[in-house]
Amino acid sequence: MPRIELAEVSAETPEDWNVQGMLTLTLPSPDPNVKPNVILTKEYLPGEVDLTMYFGRIRDSILQRGIKDLKISDERDIAISGVRGKMMICSWDVSAMAEMLKQQQPDRPAPNVQKGQIVKQVQVTLLKGNLAINMTASFPDEKFNDYYKPFQLFLKNLKIG
Repeated sequence: MPRIELAEVSAETPEDWNVQGMLTLTLPSPDPNVKPNVILTKEYLPGEVDLTMYFGRIRDSILQRGIKDLKISDERDIAISGVRGKMMICSWDVSAMAEMLKQQQPDRPAPNVQKGQIVKQVQVTLLKGNLAINMTASFPDEKFNDYYKPFQLFLKNLKIG
């Protein structure tokens, strides 16, 4: 029987269940208003997919959000735990995204953010057969290196069975 383990929670699952899902990790922050985080998703695709095409669709969906000042600063091939992948780093002004959300959902309260508050995001995609692992790590630009270093250690420590 497959076993899942998540921090203080573990369970046995029936053989015919697929374990898929999303996990959010928050990094410690001295600022109570800043929540640097990593969102990890694991899913089984219907079949094997070309890494370049799959990652291209993710990049296109990010670009199509319509954030006017979105900038891609790095994109490269990577390997983690022997699994091929791609990584991209992009950034944008959070107030531009808040304004876009306000226009899309005028009846919902807009987030309270300052103009010029830049977020840097690392997008990591790994494909092993039909297993897709995606990570999105979002950190404030001015503290990016402080958070990116432990994220890199997390990636080095990641084991993919």
